[in-house]
Amino acid sequence: MRILYRKQETLTNEIAFIYNDFMTKLLISIIAINLLGLVLVIPVEFFWWAVPSWLGALFAFAAIGLNLFYIVKCGRGKNKKSKILLTCLTVWASLTMLFFAFCFPYWNSTVYKKNIRKIAKDYDYQLSQKEALQDLAYAYRQLNRVHPAMLDKKGEEFKKVKAAYDSEVQKINGKESLSVVELNQHVERVFSVLEDAHTYARANYQEPLYMKYLDKTKHEGFEFVEVNGIPYKELLQQKKDLFSYESELWAIKDLGDFSICYQWLIYLGYDMEKGITYTLEKEDDQGLLVREYLTATKDDFLSYKDYLEYNKEYRQQKEEASAESQQAPSFCSYEIDREHNLAILTLTSCKNNAEYKKCLNDMFTKVKENNIGNVAVDVRNNGGGSSLVINNFIRYLDTDGYYEPTCSSRLGPFLVKSGSGYIKNNKIRDLLFTGNVYVLTSVRSFSSAMMFPQMIKDNGLGKVIGQAPANNPNGYGDVVHFNMPNSNIFMQISYKKFHRVNQNTSEKYVEPDYPCESEEAIEELYKYCGK
Repeated sequence: MRILYRKQETLTNEIAFIYNDFMTKLLISIIAINLLGLVLVIPVEFFWWAVPSWLGALFAFAAIGLNLFYIVKCGRGKNKKSKILLTCLTVWASLTMLFFAFCFPYWNSTVYKKNIRKIAKDYDYQLSQKEALQDLAYAYRQLNRVHPAMLDKKGEEFKKVKAAYDSEVQKINGKESLSVVELNQHVERVFSVLEDAHTYARANYQEPLYMKYLDKTKHEGFEFVEVNGIPYKELLQQKKDLFSYESELWAIKDLGDFSICYQWLIYLGYDMEKGITYTLEKEDDQGLLVREYLTATKDDFLSYKDYLEYNKEYRQQKEEASAESQQAPSFCSYEIDREHNLAILTLTSCKNNAEYKKCLNDMFTKVKENNIGNVAVDVRNNGGGSSLVINNFIRYLDTDGYYEPTCSSRLGPFLVKSGSGYIKNNKIRDLLFTGNVYVLTSVRSFSSAMMFPQMIKDNGLGKVIGQAPANNPNGYGDVVHFNMPNSNIFMQISYKKFHRVNQNTSEKYVEPDYPCESEEAIEELYKYCGK
């Protein structure tokens, strides 16, 4: 009996040892799966490789399932502390994995990836029908996943985009193969339906070819006004489904840029074997209109390196003129115009850095020392950047608080609105300005440069002079980048919907209080500053 008891005791101990060893390994496995899943969905996905959403979900549900199995096997009252800690880790890790895999707008984005080739294949590279359909489906899938307008599946915007997508799929199904530039046309016809200037598909080619006479015509004072006898405004109406834009004036300028690049002329549908004819115009010294015609064929388009060599004479003249100024122009600068009782802050981009903050402080110091009564901010050729430049500017104005635009972010199946919009002004009291404020704008005032006049006007802090900026203050922005898998065509997609400060206005754009051509904004400004 004693021997039998000892054998039973030994067997029990062995079973207990095996059980404890199994539970320890299970515990380690659950922790490992949680950590491996987190590594996979954050640093690996973010910086190196595109991870499919289902893989993130697999790790999350595997961790949850094993965690439940661990709790059941432990039984009641056993390993209570380890069960609580492990469950907390698993819940947090699984929710994080699922959020990144299904809600994070940057999932599969190429914004921060280092090992991704972001240059498109050559414009004439032939894709099979299958490859083209894969790329179009990928583009539509990302647009559907990220863009706020695509969240409401019963909304008009979604229906229009879906109809455009179905139409382009049908067109591709009718082709055995197509070029990269043709695919770009198909994708952009889907994206352009949203009329969102931040959302578009555009091939970035390895070696774009530029019309070699461009510098010469600019040096002589000419402007390009027509292509093959068609004015740019009319041409835009013919090709509008190939552009994502909000303001027609902005799109016309973009169209002008496209029309001097060989690959983009192909994109616009021109047969470059036949060539095209540009119409050029300028005013002579007597104010009379001078018109000339320039015919260009494929041989008149050069790589950027050859273009610079061809235009060396004109480039050298620019460099000499730049050298005479002794320093490269900064993105921010100011001037004090005592004659007009005016200070003008010029911003060519919105960078909220130390240089900008010093420029602001120096300018308002001079404004106070010279008792200047008018301050103008010139954002006429500003493509945007950080909206914090506006907040820092307003710190010098005598207002207790103000409203800024709010936004709603698309996070997977959710549209999350952030903030009330009200900001308490942290005033710089020793340099507080109480005079008149103006913002000078043009159609090239984009994104944050559009928000500048919006916040000044809608908060009653000043007046706007010039042209309406080129994008809708109730539009979309804050973008995510992607590249299609076969063609490598670049895509940019908005994931935020912005809401204008003044929601009671009927204006589609930030309309100026004193409208004029952008080139005349300074002269218009002088009328209100006095001498």
